[in-house]
Amino acid sequence: MTRTDISFKTGDGVTLRGWFFIASSTSTSTKLPCVILTHGLSCVKEMGLDSVAEMFISELPVTCLVYDHRGFGASATAPHAPRQEVITWQQANDMRDAITYVQTREEVDKSKIALWGYSLSAAEALLVAAIDRRVKAVIALGPGCSPLEIVSRLTAPHALNAIRPLFEVDRLARAAGLDPIMVPMIAEPGGQCVLPSPESFAFFSEWEKNGSSWKNEVTMRSLDELATTALCAPYLDVLTPTPVFFGVATRDTNTPPDMVMRWYGQVSEPKEYAIVDADHYQLMGEAREVLDVREVAFLKKWLC
Repeated sequence: MTRTDISFKTGDGVTLRGWFFIASSTSTSTKLPCVILTHGLSCVKEMGLDSVAEMFISELPVTCLVYDHRGFGASATAPHAPRQEVITWQQANDMRDAITYVQTREEVDKSKIALWGYSLSAAEALLVAAIDRRVKAVIALGPGCSPLEIVSRLTAPHALNAIRPLFEVDRLARAAGLDPIMVPMIAEPGGQCVLPSPESFAFFSEWEKNGSSWKNEVTMRSLDELATTALCAPYLDVLTPTPVFFGVATRDTNTPPDMVMRWYGQVSEPKEYAIVDADHYQLMGEAREVLDVREVAFLKKWLC
């Protein structure tokens, strides 16, 4: 298996960086399908995406592209934009540019592109698959199909009322040329942060300690974005005929399983799902024992 450092430009000229994977034994004249893998809210590619890509390469005749979202990890951001900012429609547009990039690679069969997304990126992958017919299959693990709905359920009303005025404060400050307000992703129990659950703290704090490029912050505007976007929820009924696979965790408190299965119900055939006894972050860990098998079978059926 060969992993190559790559970079490509988005439509607005931002350089995104990542890795391209291909089996070492692949003939130079062989064109293979490509699976594009993207990570969740604030995550960077080193947080397990390489392991999933390597698994696909070992099990299937495919190539894989893994990259960091703009403003995160190794990727750049626009000159006027801060780092650590999540704008979902922009990440979805970048995903479409990633499709274009792999279509230009000589190793790739440009008619066979699949998207694999985790958490927020799973929802972005579903949105892209609904509007871009170049996508021939999509795997969505713990998709947060409507961040607006998730925020409304998981955040106490008094907390929402307290934070909403800060969206205005942040916008006025940025308009005046000041730095954006930053918010921690995780905090010690009881601290104010984006993801206050114990499992979120356990997952991210390990990456904070090990010297990765992950940073414990996002901009306040990222929260403004997440609290007001329905993302792919309105598009689920137009995904057909693109095949869809949902990975659902029974103990998920970021994208609760009842919500995920309701969104799954809005998708027409062809579709598949796997429910695993896991929390949100175990979709990238212990649950891979089940999901690897199911995802490989899904791609073998619909892509390879």
